[in-house]
Amino acid sequence: VNPLRRPGHLELPQTMAENPYPIPSKRLDVVIIGAGLSGLGAAYRLQTECPDHSYAILEGRASLGGTWDQFKYPGIRSDSPMICFGFGFKPYKPYTHLAEGREILEYMRQVAEENRLDRRILYHRKVTSMSWDSTARVWALDVDVENGARRERVEASFVIACTGYYEYERAGVEELARFPGREDFEAAGGRILHPQFWQAGDLRDKTVVVVGSGATAISIVPSLAKQCRKLVMVQRSPTYIWCWPRSFSLALTLLFAPLHLLLGLAAMQAIHRQAEIWFEIFLHTLCLKLPRMARAIFALAQWAHLGSSFAALRPHLTPKYDPWTQRVCLDADGDFLATLRTGGASIVTCALERFTARGVQLADGSEIECDVVVTATGLKLVQSPGNIEISVDGTPMKLREHVTYRGAMLNDVPNLVYTLGYLNIAWTLRAELMYKWTCRLLNHMRAKGATVAVPRLRPEEVSAPRRRLVEGFTPTYFLRALDGFARQLPSRSAADPWQIHIQDHFKDKVQLAAPLDDGVLHYH
Repeated sequence: VNPLRRPGHLELPQTMAENPYPIPSKRLDVVIIGAGLSGLGAAYRLQTECPDHSYAILEGRASLGGTWDQFKYPGIRSDSPMICFGFGFKPYKPYTHLAEGREILEYMRQVAEENRLDRRILYHRKVTSMSWDSTARVWALDVDVENGARRERVEASFVIACTGYYEYERAGVEELARFPGREDFEAAGGRILHPQFWQAGDLRDKTVVVVGSGATAISIVPSLAKQCRKLVMVQRSPTYIWCWPRSFSLALTLLFAPLHLLLGLAAMQAIHRQAEIWFEIFLHTLCLKLPRMARAIFALAQWAHLGSSFAALRPHLTPKYDPWTQRVCLDADGDFLATLRTGGASIVTCALERFTARGVQLADGSEIECDVVVTATGLKLVQSPGNIEISVDGTPMKLREHVTYRGAMLNDVPNLVYTLGYLNIAWTLRAELMYKWTCRLLNHMRAKGATVAVPRLRPEEVSAPRRRLVEGFTPTYFLRALDGFARQLPSRSAADPWQIHIQDHFKDKVQLAAPLDDGVLHYH
């Protein structure tokens, strides 16, 4: 008998059309929050490895997909190779490196349908708060239905938060609010577009300014440049750009095709996945250990794409920081550099100062006249998973007051797993490790007859020095979240299990395979 299961648990219907509306107020074994890539991965592992646990996925939007359903801007695509970004149990189509946003969304829908995960998704249900009751040993989740049209309460013994750590709804909005003159710009007919709320309309006779230098800017500029009369990218500082093909080169095809024929598709893709992991870890290590050599490699690769334009563009493509102390952006087929080389877009490196009636003014006093400003900047980290108000026995939980346990749970917070992916390689690789660990934990609890698992700091660990959750990674949005009174992310200790190897896949595999009876994880 599963000790997590309670009489009268919710049995979901067989088709989405029959999903309960509203949800009966009965207890589930597990609730997954979010039907994005992480949520689908968690659901697959849960129903495969813990088939006797009842579960549901609560999704605030009208469809699955998360980021890939919300963002509709032109050029949206993966920023990690799909062999790693896709699921290990269903690799993305072979001989492909990068995929467009619509292709990723279709891939996710296929995964959901083939594994009947879509029958477990309850849409239009946004979790706003959740509270743990130690007496009842249950999480009570307050859910807004249909944008607050009514509220429901769902109870679950265990919660897996698959909400990511970016606050997309306000990304770029708060960033631009810091700059004066916005009212003047909009009063004169100027428009401000945010990638997550994309409604561009006809841009054929418009001059567009794209503010930012990260993955969003690198992917949106080539596509947007084809739609508007003139495009200028304004960046406060450059970023490292690595050109990567969308599909296999001829050399890679000749290398992997024989493996496909001899060993079969599954074996070939497994080899490709491991090779990609090793390559990305090698590149990341090279950047950190030999930064001068890495700088030279980046410059040489850019010169190969830019040719005679390299000298003029180099100041705008050469960051002051070392490679991989901030995220490296992938340029699909070199489209971004080609757009700059051919004059399809220009680039200016200077901080934005203010809006004017005619456009934007930069810190050096220059003004760029434009009709549209696109905010490809201003990432903000959430203050709790999904910005959900979380409390334990009536005490509000704040991430910054907790220590991460194996990068999966938090000290003194029972039966809650939150998803953290990698920074230097594909997010999904770590997410899948976490869900395998979570299922192992749930089955271990069942075997012990326990209904609660909670990490507790040992006496000697309570006063131990705390370290940043992530070190050596210095984007502005990350430093804002990690430093000072306003820091938002949990901390870590110097040793396992209060450690997270968020940039080392192989150490992470070892840590998440450690025994579950470690003297730190307490069961009740």
